[in-house]
Amino acid sequence: MSSDHAILLISDRPARSQELAHRLGDRYACRMIELYEEQTTAEPVAAVITDVGFRHPTDIERLRHHLLRPREMAVPIVALLQDHSHLERVQAVAVGATLLLPADLSVSEICAALAPIIRSTIPRVVPAKSLTPAQDIERARYQFGTIFSAAARGERVSKASVDNATASAMAAIAEGGIRHWLDVVWTYDEATYQHCLLVTGLAAAFAAGLQFAKNDQENVTRAALLHDLGKAKIPLAILNKSGTLTSEEITIMRTHARIGHELLRGQGEYEPEILEVVLRHHELLDGSGYPDGLVGPQINDLVRLVTICDVYAALIERRRYKQAMEPAAAFKILKEMEGKLEGALVRAFSQVAESAAAPVSHDRLELT
Repeated sequence: MSSDHAILLISDRPARSQELAHRLGDRYACRMIELYEEQTTAEPVAAVITDVGFRHPTDIERLRHHLLRPREMAVPIVALLQDHSHLERVQAVAVGATLLLPADLSVSEICAALAPIIRSTIPRVVPAKSLTPAQDIERARYQFGTIFSAAARGERVSKASVDNATASAMAAIAEGGIRHWLDVVWTYDEATYQHCLLVTGLAAAFAAGLQFAKNDQENVTRAALLHDLGKAKIPLAILNKSGTLTSEEITIMRTHARIGHELLRGQGEYEPEILEVVLRHHELLDGSGYPDGLVGPQINDLVRLVTICDVYAALIERRRYKQAMEPAAAFKILKEMEGKLEGALVRAFSQVAESAAAPVSHDRLELT
């Protein structure tokens, strides 16, 4: 059987993986190595499967070492997840996994998931779609405008508008990618709109890249969309100030987290995890954030994820009065914030940052 259809199986417990290797061998040329074994051949493979736990940093680093060449060669990497927790998913994506599967799947189910990867020359059928990515972005912008304006007037924030904006953002990211989203949103002059929509697109792309379930992707995107809603009540002179804020202005600006939280909590329609993001997205793991100076264990996973998108968006925003930071330079700053931001999540975010740094082709940027 040709190496074009060969599979490399990496395992931290070969006895557990032996049956999988044997049965995969009925369909593919499957070679298994132990996690701490040195590879003796550099022959190309069609896919890599990792049957490795993500509990110990040394194991994760060893797996990352094995996957360096497959990642360079853009080989599909399938991670079998033992716990299927959010943290395990993040760790798997951070080392380069492109497909995440539960470890308790049957061999036939694993082979079924592998088939479209191995037979990559088969044309992919893309369902017809009524809106272009740029039109979806514009719909998201319009819906966000209605949401933000309602909050500014002290009116009810329409859950339907929030859900529609969330769906539009996810559709735009799925069809056009994050760089397309950025190129359109960067053209928006209104600072708060630009920032909130940058965070929304980044969060949608991040959740999709982590292969979250659709409901979880919706929650991440919805939380990002609403995270700065309290800024609707901040005076425009402070909100849009081009110079450095005074200490008094900073104090006022920082009230936006509680304002947004109370506004949405009072409606009784929004999930606790969404409210937590609105209140806590400026908290940092070392306790240096606000409004309550929480530390690591007190900050949940959804908040940690949106905070990374929020910091990154603030760095790459484009304003008339300041030099824009390039996406690659912004990601370098994220990496330097380990201890304040979760390192594993930042490493997983690298895929979003790499896509953000890649210019979109002109024929895909269909402005409407």
